[in-house]
Amino acid sequence: MHIESIGAYYRMCRVESWTSWMLSFAVGGILFGLPSWTRFVVVLSAFALSTAFIFVINQYFDRETDKNNRIKRSLPLASQKLSPNASVTFAGILASASLLLVVMVDPVLLVPFAAYLLLGITYSAPVPNLKTVPIADFMVSAMGAGFLPFYIGLSTAGRTDLDPVFIVLMSIPLMVYQSGGHIVQAMGDYSADKTNGLSTFPVRFGQRKAAMLASFFLLTAIVSSALFVLTEVIYPVELLPALLLMPWFLPALRDLLNLYEHPSEESSLRLQRTAKKTRIYIVIMIASSLVLRLLPSLSRPA
Repeated sequence: MHIESIGAYYRMCRVESWTSWMLSFAVGGILFGLPSWTRFVVVLSAFALSTAFIFVINQYFDRETDKNNRIKRSLPLASQKLSPNASVTFAGILASASLLLVVMVDPVLLVPFAAYLLLGITYSAPVPNLKTVPIADFMVSAMGAGFLPFYIGLSTAGRTDLDPVFIVLMSIPLMVYQSGGHIVQAMGDYSADKTNGLSTFPVRFGQRKAAMLASFFLLTAIVSSALFVLTEVIYPVELLPALLLMPWFLPALRDLLNLYEHPSEESSLRLQRTAKKTRIYIVIMIASSLVLRLLPSLSRPA
């Protein structure tokens, strides 16, 4: 296999787009208790493979419409650097490897993983193609990129014994964040989706309403994160890394305000580019908070 082909397969996985998905998994995995490192790493690897599968199979279903998308037409499948058959085979390998790891570490996890994969397929599959069903589209993102990764992380830590209502409550910040992010992404694809006749939320209801809803969801995610402190799941000192890194997130808030005031495809793409630059700070924030959590004498009251 040529180096170019290996690079094409890697680009199909779109690892750079996983940040928020991995965040949902990580929060569930460390919020209520820390699993063994071996279990955490194996399940994390399985989750990464499943996420890669979702991105690959969605590109397979979207390969024709992506050719008319100025952002996505350079993807390996849309640009014909890889064949449809090769992408399906690659997707099958990713899914099989993921489920094999799950069976090895804990067969009980097969249920949430199967739900995760199935929801990812239905998002872009010709039927039901939920990405083109307004309202259902961002609800799928809330479940598929917010709740299920959080629940899988929770299961990894062995804390599914918690009250189901409490679990849903704690996942709200992640779900509304994913819903807002989905709408911003759809706004960036507005022209291509309209040309291809895809009835996404921005196409169906307009950029103005889409920007208003995206802003509402993203701001709700910020405000509702206070639930973690109010329920004493997280103690104030564990938020210190987030507070120290806050200045680096201000450009994203600026671009969100700009999107609200000037809803357009360009404003959406600008916000997406800025948000991607904050990924490293999210990783640092989680790692630092985890270190504090591992030092309970410093972070927890006596």
